[in-house]
Amino acid sequence: MKKLAFFVCLMILATFALSSQQMVEKKMCEKKAQILLDKVLEMWNKGNLALIPELYTADCVATSSSTPVPFVGHEGIKQWIENSRTMMPDLVMAFPEVVVQGDKIATIWTMTGTQTGPMVTPGGTVPPTGRKVNITGLSIDYQKDGKIVKEIVIFNALEMLIPIGFTLAPPQPPPPPAAPVK
Repeated sequence: MKKLAFFVCLMILATFALSSQQMVEKKMCEKKAQILLDKVLEMWNKGNLALIPELYTADCVATSSSTPVPFVGHEGIKQWIENSRTMMPDLVMAFPEVVVQGDKIATIWTMTGTQTGPMVTPGGTVPPTGRKVNITGLSIDYQKDGKIVKEIVIFNALEMLIPIGFTLAPPQPPPPPAAPVK
């Protein structure tokens, strides 16, 4: 009976030690993610492009629901940030919600800014409007060795386009067929 009680106590202690270790590891992951995200905010909010090699792998790929072409490598990330900050020099990003799981970081983000610069789109360049935009989106960052190797950014582009003057018009019906020639 004493052996059974000892064994049960040993199992409880082992379980407690293991769960404590997992909690410590989770806190370490969350702390590393917060350090990474603080630097991401500095990069976007202050335009500190020197942080790109520290945050992203050289072969990183970032896709956004707002553009058909991914941003690849350090130069792609630099172009993305420069275009965004040229369009909205007062751009401010925040991460109100963050979830860390292993090598993935999911963030709900907000971005505000005034479109005082040109907006480069796949269809051409939109001139400055001076209008303010507020956008909310979701990003999932995949890490490798503490750097972002893949980033998926999803947001409703209409949240940005409608405030700066775009309208959403339904497609027009096709013209009626031409009358046959007699």
